[in-house]
Formats: sequence, C-alpha cells, structure tokens
Amino acid sequence: MNTFARYPIIFLTVFIITGIISYDFFPLSSEILITGFIIGITGFIILHFYQNKRVKKLKSIPVLLIFIAIILGQILSALHNPDNNPKYFIRFIKPDNYVKLIVNKKIKETTSYCNYYATIQEINKQKISDKILLKIPKNKPQPQLGSQIKILIEKSQIQLIPKAHNPYGFDYRRYMKHLGIYHQINLKNAVYQIVPVKSFNPAHHIALLKKRIKTNFQKHLSRETFALAMALLLGERQELSPDIYLDFQATGTVHILAISGLHIGILLLFLNFIFKPVKRYSTVIFLLLTIGFLWFYALLTGFSPSVLRAVIMFSFLQVGLQSNRQTNIYNSLFLAALVMLLINPGYLYQVGFQMSFAAVLSIVGFYPVFSRWLPIKNQIIKYFTDLFWVTLSAQLGVLPLSLYYFHQFPSYFLLANLLSIPLLFLILFTGFGLMLFSLLQIDFSYPYRLFDFLLNTLLYINESIAGLPHSLIRNIRFSSLLLFVSFLGIITLYYFLSRPKVYRHWIWLGTWILLFEGVILSQKYQRLHQQNFYIFHQYKTPVVAISNAGNLEIFQNSRLIDKYLQKNFNLHFKQIKYDSLPFYQTLGNYKILHIDSLGIYRFRNFKPDIVVLHHSPKINMDRLILELQPKIIVADASNYPSYIKRWQKSADKYHVKFYDVNKDGAFVLFAHKKLEIFIKQKTDIFQPTR
Repeated sequence: MNTFARYPIIFLTVFIITGIISYDFFPLSSEILITGFIIGITGFIILHFYQNKRVKKLKSIPVLLIFIAIILGQILSALHNPDNNPKYFIRFIKPDNYVKLIVNKKIKETTSYCNYYATIQEINKQKISDKILLKIPKNKPQPQLGSQIKILIEKSQIQLIPKAHNPYGFDYRRYMKHLGIYHQINLKNAVYQIVPVKSFNPAHHIALLKKRIKTNFQKHLSRETFALAMALLLGERQELSPDIYLDFQATGTVHILAISGLHIGILLLFLNFIFKPVKRYSTVIFLLLTIGFLWFYALLTGFSPSVLRAVIMFSFLQVGLQSNRQTNIYNSLFLAALVMLLINPGYLYQVGFQMSFAAVLSIVGFYPVFSRWLPIKNQIIKYFTDLFWVTLSAQLGVLPLSLYYFHQFPSYFLLANLLSIPLLFLILFTGFGLMLFSLLQIDFSYPYRLFDFLLNTLLYINESIAGLPHSLIRNIRFSSLLLFVSFLGIITLYYFLSRPKVYRHWIWLGTWILLFEGVILSQKYQRLHQQNFYIFHQYKTPVVAISNAGNLEIFQNSRLIDKYLQKNFNLHFKQIKYDSLPFYQTLGNYKILHIDSLGIYRFRNFKPDIVVLHHSPKINMDRLILELQPKIIVADASNYPSYIKRWQKSADKYHVKFYDVNKDGAFVLFAHKKLEIFIKQKTDIFQPTR
C-alpha cells in the first residue's frame, strides 16, 4: 500500500497499458466495459468513504484501482477502434463518392506516388472527421499542406491499407493502425480539385516557415550537409542518402537522425542554462519559459508524433526535476506516458515511443547510480564522464528493443556516441540560431560555414567508425520472450547496482541469469528441431521454401526473388540455399503436391494432404478434388485471379479448405502442429466493401 501511495501514477499507467495490450487479444464488449467501469468506480467511492470513516487503510483499494485501470485501458482501445464508431467514414461509402478532405502532412514518397496524411471532412454530404492516407500519382497536380481537395472517386479506390503478405515483413497496416489510420484513397483514376488555402491554417503556415528555413540553409550548405541538417533540425529525412543512413545505423547513432528525446533533452539543457538567472527570482516563470520554448520548437517541426511525444515527456519531466524529488521525476515521466496514451493508445505500439520512454527512464534510473561510482570534482572531466554514463544508461534501456526490432548490434556504439553527441550539442545550438536568423530573414554566411564544418565532421566520424571491422553484428535472433526477460534483467540490475550489499539482490541477479540462459537454450533447441514449410507471396513468381534447424532452402532461382524478401531471409536465417521445385514434397507427416502450368498431378499411390497451384494450370478442379481428396488447396500469387475464383467455387462446393496467398498472405505450415490450425483464417475487421 505504501509503495502504491508513493508511486500512484506509475502503477496506474502500467495497468492501463496492461488493459490496452489485453484488448488486442481479449476485446470485451462495450456493455461489459461500461458495466465493469461503473462497478469499479462505485466500489472505489464506497471503500474510500468507509476508509475515511474508520481512519483505516484498506488493502482492497489498490486492487480495485488496478481493476479500474485495466478496464480503462480496454475502453481507450475500444474508443479508437473504427468498428465502434457509427460515424466512421467507411459506413457512408457508395459506388461513386464525393469526398472533401484537408491535407495535413507529406510523408515518404514511393517511385510512383506522393503520399500524404489527410483528414476527411465530408463524404457524400455526411460531416465527419477521420484520418486517411492519401496517394497521388507523381504526374498529377500536388497539393500544399493545409489545402482542401474535393474528390469524385469510385468505391474501389478507397481501400484498406495493405498488410504484410510475408513473414518477417514490415506490417504497414499495423503501423498505420496505431496512428489511427485504417484506409487509403488512391487518386490515380479519380477526378479531383485542389482548393487553394485562403483562411488561416496552421499546417500551411508551418509549411511556409519550413520553406523559408530550408531555402536559407540550401543556399549555404552542400547537398549532403543540407540533407543532414534537415534531418537533425526539422526531422525531414527524405533527402538523406541511403549510404549516410547505413553509416549511422552501423555506428548506433541512427537515433540522432530522428527528432526525439535526445534533441528535446539537449534543447531543454540549453534552455535551462539560458534562463538560469530567471530561476533565482521565480521558478514558475522559469518553468513557463523553458516549457513554452519546447512547445514552440514542436510547432516549428510540425507536431510530428516523435516530437510531440518527447515534448510532452520532457515538459512533465521538467516539472518533476524542478521539485528536486526523485519520486516526482518518476511520477512525472509516467504521467507523460499516460497523457500520450490517453490521446492515442496506439502510441504504445510505436517503436519511437517505446525507445524514447525506455531511454529516458533508463537515464533517470541508472545515471545517478553510475555517477556515484566515480565522483569527480573537475568540471571538464566530469562533463565527459557524465556524457559516458548518460550514453551507457540510455543504450542499456533501449538495447533489448534494438535487438528485437532491428536484429543487429553496433559494436562501437559507445565510441560513436561519445564522439557524436558532444558534436550534436554544437550542431543543434548553431542550427537553432540559424533557424531563428532564417525566420527573422537575417542572412550571415560565416555561421553557415561553421555549421557546414560541424556537419561534415559528424559525417566523417560516422563514416570512419562504420568502416571499422565488425562494426555491426547482424542477424541477431531476439524473440518477444527474450525481450520480456531482458527488461526483467534490467530491473534486477538496477536494484543490484543501487544496493549491492543486499543479499536478496544477489539471489535475484543469479536467478535472472539462469532464467535468461534457460530461455536462450530452449529457443535454440526449438529452432534445431523445428521444420516449417512456406509459400511466400510474390507476384508472378512462386517462392516455396522449407526451414530446418535455422537454415532455409528455397525452391526458386535467387535472381527471380524480390530483393526485400531476400533481405528478410538473410536477416532471420543462418544459411540459405536454392534448388529447383520438385513435383511433390513431404514435411513431417504431411504430403505436398505442386501443380504448375503443365497441369500434371496424377502420381501412383500419392494422396497429398496439401495441393499447391502455380502458374495457372488448366485443370478441372472438381475432378482433382474427387481423385486426390486433399485437405487444403493453396493458390499462390503466380495464378490468374479469374482461375483462383473458379477454383475457390469448386473447393467450397466440396467443403475443401482453400487458401489464396494473394489475398491471405504467405502460407506457413509447422511440421509439428496439426494441419487444422493453419486452415482457420482470421478475417480483417471492417472490410471496405461493407
């Protein structure tokens, strides 16, 4: 009870997060959630009143608050689910649609399209406000930020955002879902009109300010340093070359290319230094000035999610720091996370949110512990040792997430960060000043020369370190279970380092080491004895593979396989070999028959469990089913859609499970599990054809 009273925000935030996560697996109905929440609040009020009357602390109150927090987490997720929104725009779709929307932000382009985040204001005369991904071909007129677009569009051009069709691939649908965007509008064949911005629009004016800044910087900097400056100051990485980005990845400094906690933290340190004299007279005015300038910078960068997260976090953290109480710092940090989750629970699943929060929490926790080990009075030496401890603390917090999401470890991350971060201080301070000069239309060439030199030095440092042998350890297998166990280890390490003389902390550390080793050994054993069968999704080309003991055998010519798919293979398998596709295969107890364009499927005494169709074979599906009696038929993405529809009808007629790789994604079969598990397909929520 005492711990709960000391850190109430932490406990509430943790259990609200539990509720948000549980909604993905066990979503409760609206009726149950509302009833549970009312019962929880009523019970809390009654118990709280009883406690005050009896002057007695009740242990049941924290349990009740935990219940309320979990229910609240589920409610937050339910409120952001379009299935529960009767005014979600997809409900008003007709064969032909009239749409009005506002363009909010331009995002990364593809080879054929310019992409934008937009907000639908009206669809078929129905007033709404829903986010959408807007795709406009590059050969068509492009809108300004903040401008309105009026569109006449067919139903088929409003679609769900594509999901990941293959294992290990990036799931763009899931990523956009956590931004609150579920559908996209493609203007390739649509009739639309761009309405110029007339009234005051924040997005439009932010774009004009950015344009003024970019024009000044572009005039004085080289192409490479200009691209780096825009990434560091405005968070725009579109101009950055792939080679530079790979160098920053290899050195473990890629985090400085995205405006997030580090940049806002540096800015806050700078503001604390500038406004330090004000603090002597009024802490309140000091807080208003520092936090106000943080939000002004967020406005300049267009309130991108990463900046918004960092500014909210450091605004609360600043209040906690100025109170000079460690308890308040932790509560303030978790309060910032709670506010962000109340705005959008999808933030929880964003890598940027997780890494920013983990880094700041780790710095707040471990830095005081590390700095006590080596007390230094010399201010110059202390600056570098503090920088080392801060870097080590941050990297310790984000290491499990880096291994889990990126499967690689930069060997020289400490060296690279120790050299890059002090330089980043100078770059950001100079850059902030030049941004201010640009906004005031003051043009000095000499500061730009210094700025260009600093940027070139940063590029040189990262290029040199990235060129060292074994600078990046790749293909690290790191499961979600290892991620969980690793965070348990970080918490255990914190308690051990804080109070190493406490006997039970040694027991906890030893137990965690045994647990970590046990998880690694069990997963290694599982990989060595696991055999999987894959039919990957690739248009026009069959890609069939079998994995065994961490190796992958692909039955296709390597030159015909998509490069992105090959990259994922290299990331997740130790060894890859290529071979030609046989007519039939066996996997455990399962027999698999492949039928290509030749249409050959009659083999003596061979009754397959699975029939796989490639290259649109001209076969009579009814006859095939009667002769072979397969349990499941799989059509890959090399078949004609018209053939697939015909085969689907035949399979349905004879009650045979049919799997369309083009629609359902890659087919995966685990040799040690029952086939029935893999023929049950989950349907996507909220199909646009409803």
